[in-house]
Formats: sequence, C-alpha cells, structure tokens
Amino acid sequence: MKRLASFIYGVPLAAIIAGCPAGLSNPEDFIDGGAVGKDAETILAESCGTLGCHDATPLAQAGLDLVSPGVEARVVEVNSTCEARILVVAGDPDGSYLLDKVVNAPMICGLPMPIVGTLTPDEVEVLRQWIIDLGEPGSGAPDGG
Repeated sequence: MKRLASFIYGVPLAAIIAGCPAGLSNPEDFIDGGAVGKDAETILAESCGTLGCHDATPLAQAGLDLVSPGVEARVVEVNSTCEARILVVAGDPDGSYLLDKVVNAPMICGLPMPIVGTLTPDEVEVLRQWIIDLGEPGSGAPDGG
C-alpha cells in the first residue's frame, strides 16, 4: 500500500519538478523593482513614514508627516527645517531638497532618507516624475497663495 501511495504522489510531483524550467528567458518582463504600481506618496509612506521617522505622530522627525493623505500640501513650496531650501519645488526635482535627501546628495543636513536602506532607482524615478508632474498646470499642487 505504501508503494502505491508513493507512486500516486511521487510520479506527479516528479513530473511537475521536471517540467519547471530553471530560469526565464525574459525575466525583465516580470521584475519591476517593486516600484511599478506604487505612487510617490506610497513610496514615501513605506520608506520614510516609519515609526520614529516621518510618521503621523506628533514626534515625527522635523514635524514632517509623510504618511497621512495630502503629502503635497506638507512638502510643496515648504521650507526644510535644517537647510534654507524648499522641500519640493513643483516641477523642479533638481531644486527639491526632499529628493536630495533621498539620493543622499553631498552637503545634505542630517541623515539621508530613508534612514535604513535605500530606494531603488525605479522608486527614485517615480519621486522625480511626481515632482515634475506637480509643476504641470492642473496638477493640484498648492499655489502658495
């Protein structure tokens, strides 16, 4: 009886294992670096909005909440607390201090963001494009007035 059970379960299992290729011929079609489908707010919340950093508590670093809805209103055309720079300059990623913190640019104040790990190049590109899009007419970005 044990031989029959081994045969009944073993043969299909062996067929499944033998039928699985060792690799994909087009892995780039399946690997997206985790950023595809994530928007900038999600990336900021998951990477920088952790407890003790830029979460939704009164003790958030620099008083900056990157978790709650409406992140744009808290970062666009807002001064950084440790540099005389704007966190996000709508339409200008290279002039945005938040992006400098994320890419660990030279001469940033304090620690890079996130404090643990780094964002993937795809995630950085999502943030860069978000900042560019904020400068587009009708983007919903605050107008400072």
